[in-house]
Amino acid sequence: MAKKRIAKSKHATTTKPLRKKIDETPQETPTSYISPLAAQRLPVFTWYEFIATGFFSGYLPKAPGTWGSLCAAFLFYLVAQFIPLEGRWTLGAFSFSYLAFALGIATTFIGIYTSEKLANEWREKDPGEIVIDEFAGIFIACLFVAPTILGILIAFTFFRLFDILKPGPIASLQNLPGGRGIVLDDVLAGAIAGACAFLVSWPLKSYIS
Repeated sequence: MAKKRIAKSKHATTTKPLRKKIDETPQETPTSYISPLAAQRLPVFTWYEFIATGFFSGYLPKAPGTWGSLCAAFLFYLVAQFIPLEGRWTLGAFSFSYLAFALGIATTFIGIYTSEKLANEWREKDPGEIVIDEFAGIFIACLFVAPTILGILIAFTFFRLFDILKPGPIASLQNLPGGRGIVLDDVLAGAIAGACAFLVSWPLKSYIS
């Protein structure tokens, strides 16, 4: 009988914690999660963020303006390869890129709208991640150069120089309100860079055409 009592008591001691675990199992509570759709939140990103940040090139580290300019230069080079006569009108030795002009005008207008919208959303005057202005500037800088690696490199170098230094009227355009202040200074930097690129590339036209 003693052995049975001992066995019974052991059984009792082993089942007690199991019963306790079952009793202490937490009960399900209603979740407080609300789906973004139900909460009417913004999506992960918006179309104007995608455009204003230069297809997200503005999120690359260290120098977003340089990354955005490189992305624009590469895009211009790539598109020109699929356009008849590389998107250029030629009159004698003079060449004008209607492709660069069209891209420059388009990115200027859409850049003013999207950059202002995103800057207002972020509550910043001119966020560094916004690089659509660099796109507009690079396209304008490429108006008078051949869409070759060397020609675009010359335009790129002058544009970055004027975009960083911002001499005279370029800096003053930054004081314009909203998207105009974000974009138009780069457009002017691109125009001046385009003139300089033309003067430098003219003696080299036989090498970069």
